[in-house]
Amino acid sequence: MIQVLAARAPGLAEALEHARARGTPYRILGGKVVRAAWCKEKILGRTRLVRYGRPLGSGILASAITLAIIAVAPAGISAAAASASVRATSPQKAGMAELMKSYHPRSGLIGNTWWQAAVALSTVETYQQATGDTRYSRAIFTAFKDHERGKFENSYNDDTGWWGLAWLQAYDITRSRRYLAMAETDANYVHRYWDGTCRGGVYWTTTKHYKNAITNEVFLELTAWLHNTIRGDTKYLRWAKAEWSWFKGSGMINKSGLINDGLNSRCVNNHETTWTYNQGVILAGLARLYRATKDSRLLHTAEGLGKAAIRHLTIGGVLHEPCKRTVCGNRAGGAPESFKGIFVQNLKVLTVIARTSQFSSFFEKQARSIEGHDTNRHHQFGRLWAGPITDPTPYSQASAEAALVAVLK
Repeated sequence: MIQVLAARAPGLAEALEHARARGTPYRILGGKVVRAAWCKEKILGRTRLVRYGRPLGSGILASAITLAIIAVAPAGISAAAASASVRATSPQKAGMAELMKSYHPRSGLIGNTWWQAAVALSTVETYQQATGDTRYSRAIFTAFKDHERGKFENSYNDDTGWWGLAWLQAYDITRSRRYLAMAETDANYVHRYWDGTCRGGVYWTTTKHYKNAITNEVFLELTAWLHNTIRGDTKYLRWAKAEWSWFKGSGMINKSGLINDGLNSRCVNNHETTWTYNQGVILAGLARLYRATKDSRLLHTAEGLGKAAIRHLTIGGVLHEPCKRTVCGNRAGGAPESFKGIFVQNLKVLTVIARTSQFSSFFEKQARSIEGHDTNRHHQFGRLWAGPITDPTPYSQASAEAALVAVLK
């Protein structure tokens, strides 16, 4: 199989993603993707490897083999990591070590984007829960200490909700009540932006101009999870039930079983992009609401939504974003780089609560594809899980790492 690493023309990365996902031997010839069988010569393509937007020099992509590497952990994570290098012995461990190179001890954040730093922290937390590796647990404490004064609130309610989820997960790990209290504070803040416009729901921003799917999904998961955590709670359960009642009747779930981005000015489905994370957070939200209510219909609905996403948003079984050209990449702001990992992590929550193995082959497919086609020699992960390695950033790293962790039992 001839391997080509870099796109040299608009749309080429997406064509390569399709070829990779379908297992088609290919090469680049004259700026186009062609089947390898059509080529007279077998020449390995060469490319510049980019580490978070900075050239690292030239290299050839080796087929994915899990190799032991030495990964120097960032200062301030733990005494052991600060004093010595860590030998990575698994894809999950190697990927996490690389992710934490983008951790900033002074800011307490992974990368430079506020909401994605919360999602990346959740990936660190999930990795710790799945592996028992506490090497990076200091990142939880530092992020909280450095930003608790602002209560993790800003003008975007989904941002606040992402941090609320991260702190609730931190409480699960540490049992420190200050994390639980912050999760409550964030949920209460978001709820202030619920009103009767479009018959309910919370707004995306504090300017109250748009009600979208992701903000309401995050609010559903956060409130249902809080109820399951706080003994004797009735408030958060009431809010979670109201959220789901509104959401399922909002029209955002389309005829294909996919969730569009939000509602238009007439309070109907705007038919905008069915991002993978819109299909994901709802799964954990419904699973946690099931845990609160024991209503099995919630699990049935969640499993149906998960299957619809896999049916419509995979190529050759590998998850991909429904966007074209550079819209998915870091040149467009980089937000979609986090989306697929969010989907997989939340699908995993569903499978654990529902005690189902029906999505096991999906998890395995993502991990195999990332290891085989989206991992470079530095253990960096790009945004196209079926390859080629494109736009590796802290958030494409966290996203793929979430998928690698999800395959663990």
